[in-house]
Amino acid sequence: MNQDMLTEQITANRQNLMELIRKWGDVNTDALLEETCQIFSVSGVAGFIGYKIESKNAVVFGDPVCAPQDMPILAQAFDEMCQKMHLGTVYAITSEDFSTWAAEHLSAVAIEFGTKFVLDPHNNPAHTMGSKAVLLRKKVKHALNEGVVVKEYAGDDPAIEEQIEKVAANWLQKRRGPQIYLASVTLFKNRYGKRWFYAQKDNKIVGFLLLNALQSQGGWLLNNVMITPQAPKGLSELLIISTLEALDKEGCRFVLAGPIPSMQLGKIIGIGQIKERLMRMGFKIARYIFQLAGHAAFWSKFQPQYKSSYLLFPHKNLGFSSIKALMRALNASKG
Repeated sequence: MNQDMLTEQITANRQNLMELIRKWGDVNTDALLEETCQIFSVSGVAGFIGYKIESKNAVVFGDPVCAPQDMPILAQAFDEMCQKMHLGTVYAITSEDFSTWAAEHLSAVAIEFGTKFVLDPHNNPAHTMGSKAVLLRKKVKHALNEGVVVKEYAGDDPAIEEQIEKVAANWLQKRRGPQIYLASVTLFKNRYGKRWFYAQKDNKIVGFLLLNALQSQGGWLLNNVMITPQAPKGLSELLIISTLEALDKEGCRFVLAGPIPSMQLGKIIGIGQIKERLMRMGFKIARYIFQLAGHAAFWSKFQPQYKSSYLLFPHKNLGFSSIKALMRALNASKG
C-alpha cells in the first residue's frame, strides 16, 4: 500500500470513528477523540470501546459507543480480551443502565460518583421562577449591560479562530491548583458535529463554549466554557443562556453537561462495609484536593435535571493499581 492510499484509509477510519461518536457518544466525547485513545471493536457491531492502558489496567471512557442492545456484546468481548492480556479493567463515567448490567454480568463494583446535567432549551431556566432564576437573570443582565454580544462561529474565519485559541490559552494558563480532566482542549480538530459560540466585548472575543453533537439523543454536549480573566461578571451565564435560546429556535430539547463529582458518593454495589467506608473517605479527600465543589454550584443555577454517573471495576478490580490507573487516565496532576 502506497503512502497516499494509507493516508486515505486513516482518514476514512477517523471519519467513521467521529460519526460513531457523534451518534452514540456522551460526556466521554473528547476523551474518545484523543489520539492516545485506543479502539476495540468486534465484527458485526457498529461501535467500539475507547480506552487507555495505565498501570496494567485498561481504563475505558464511558459506556460502549454503540446502540444500547449491542453494549453487552462489546463489553463481554472486551472483557475476554483484557483477561487474556492479564489487564485489569476500569470504566470511567458510565450510565446507570450500563452500570447495573455490568454489576450483574461482569461482577463489577459500581460506584455512583457524580452527576450529569440535562438542560431543555425550550424550558429556559432564565425565564422560570425562584431565587436561582433571579440570580441567573441578574448575571445575564450584567453582562449585557457591559456591551457583550454572543454570536455563533460559522467555521470559516481564521482570525476568529485565533482569538478563540488565545482565550483558551489564557484560561488554561490562569488555571491554578491540582487538576483533573478527561481530555486536552482541542477547539478546531474533529470539526464534524461541532459548533462554537463566542462572546464579544468592544469587538474583542472574551469567552466561548463548544457544542458536540449527540445525535442519538437529539441534542448536544455543552463543554469547554472558557472566559478571559477580564471578562464581565455573568459572561459564562450569558453564553449558556444565549446558546440555549439559539437551540430552542431549532427545536432542540436536550443539552448535556458534566459530569461533576457529587458532594459524596452515592450508591455503591459489590464491596463490603469496611472498603465502602474507605472509598467514601477517599472520595471526600480527593474532592477537596481537586477543588470540585464550585462546579456543581455553577450548574445548579440552570435548574437542570440530573443523571447519575458511575465508576465500574469489573471482577472486583478495586485496589491501588486500578485507582492509580484511573487517576492517570483522567490526567490528575498537582497543578
